[in-house]
Amino acid sequence: MPFGEGSVLGRRYRLLSQVGRGGMGRVWHAHDDLLHRDVAVKEVLFPPGLTASDREVLYERTLREARSAARLSHPGIVTVHDVVEEDGRPWIVMEFVRAPSLQEVIDREGRLPVTRVADLGVQMLAALRVAHASGVLHRDVKPANVLLDTRADGSTRVVITDFGIARIDGDATLTQTGLVLGSPAYIAPERARGDGASPASDLWALGATLYAACEGRSPHDRVEAMAALTAVLNEEPAPPRYAGALGPLMMGLLVKDPAQRVTADQAATDLARAARGEVPAPAMGPAETWHDVPDTAQAPPSWTGGGGAQQAPEFDETVRELDGSVPDYAAPPRPATSRRRVLLIVAAVLVLAAVVTATVLLTRHSAKGSSDHASPSPTPTASPTPTASPTPRLPAGFHWSDGPGGSRVAVPAGWTRQVLSSASVRWVQASGGGQIQVDTIPWGVADPVEHWKRFEREVRAKNVLPSFQQISLSDRFDARGWPAADLSYSWVTRDRGPVRADDRGFTANGRQYALLVSAPASRWSHYSDLMTTIFDSFQPAR
Repeated sequence: MPFGEGSVLGRRYRLLSQVGRGGMGRVWHAHDDLLHRDVAVKEVLFPPGLTASDREVLYERTLREARSAARLSHPGIVTVHDVVEEDGRPWIVMEFVRAPSLQEVIDREGRLPVTRVADLGVQMLAALRVAHASGVLHRDVKPANVLLDTRADGSTRVVITDFGIARIDGDATLTQTGLVLGSPAYIAPERARGDGASPASDLWALGATLYAACEGRSPHDRVEAMAALTAVLNEEPAPPRYAGALGPLMMGLLVKDPAQRVTADQAATDLARAARGEVPAPAMGPAETWHDVPDTAQAPPSWTGGGGAQQAPEFDETVRELDGSVPDYAAPPRPATSRRRVLLIVAAVLVLAAVVTATVLLTRHSAKGSSDHASPSPTPTASPTPTASPTPRLPAGFHWSDGPGGSRVAVPAGWTRQVLSSASVRWVQASGGGQIQVDTIPWGVADPVEHWKRFEREVRAKNVLPSFQQISLSDRFDARGWPAADLSYSWVTRDRGPVRADDRGFTANGRQYALLVSAPASRWSHYSDLMTTIFDSFQPAR
């Protein structure tokens, strides 16, 4: 029989009005005639065309949802009161929270203040940590599933609702052909690839939700669901412009590799500080990305070469060095895996190279950057042993800054530092569009020339950098006693147009590095000597 307004479930829950609808069900405002209180009732809607076995799977999934949600007790999680069976389907009776969703608030108000978003994040994370501690994953964290209940004192109680696709760790995974669980723009990359959900997946969705609250849109906002999934898998989100102190945290949560993602402990610390207003917005990220710093009419710096130290360039006064102020989100320890296949001994080298190359490309593609490329000819120092060579001299107009993995490099004064991961750090110049980046991600091969050949094949095969063109690829050469190779290339970005980059891959002290300098192609001549200066100053980890 059809159910609608006025229908009674389980002889006590009277449906009053529909208050929400999603892909897996409708939510009703109802009244408990026995206890005389308002409740919310979730009606599960089975997709058309399901077989009897598929319906049974969905039925079991819903019952499991109720069991998992009923185990949780936290003011930030909607309480489950009861489960009623009607019309061959389970109906979940929950606490009724008369409050708008975060999505509704964003639609009405647009971008929210950073401190307010940080406070919402503190409460959301606290609720998720309680669920994760109980072995329960939400798997569909998004603004529409976050309710903002205004208390009598004017403060906001944040409530996460719709654990409708939650899963208890340890339960057998229930699957259905053709059924995608979750919202495409808020699904973590590993889940979009078909891997299992984890607490890190919920943290990624938390980062996407905070991003939407600060920026007014999701980090992978697309019209079509498939386009959103593709973006989640293959594209880096645009650096947030209005997130202030939360910018680096958001980007740390949105890292595609769950093993490199910001942990719950790290996120809790930074959210609490931002909610208290303890971290001023400029202290957390590059001025170009986290604030509206205009690209002034002032010409980019000219890097004069020759004679050792270079002259200090002029810089826009609105850009100041924030080195050391960005939290270094170290990678959490990878969980030990118990099912390693022997075939990986042979295949892992090729697979790892492809994955690593894509990761490096995606990270760099999101950067607004610039710089220069050294000549393929080597620039050796007096000593062939890097560990024994003296500390390189600091050029005029530069200062020392920490790179990834314990490395160190001289960067121009005024460029801002951003930690992308424990293996990648970049520096950005706001006025000229220049970028410097150092990565320590293993290549999977020993020869730097072969590394760049694989890099280029991967770029072309997956079109990671649109309109990619190789400018030059050097032979292997010796640079400061380190085996190295240079790749120069260009691509076209939507917001900056043509971009040129010089990449130097080299191995120092047993660790593989890639040093990138990139810039808008129209300004490339201003950075033609920068690679040499930076590389000559580079100090690898010992």
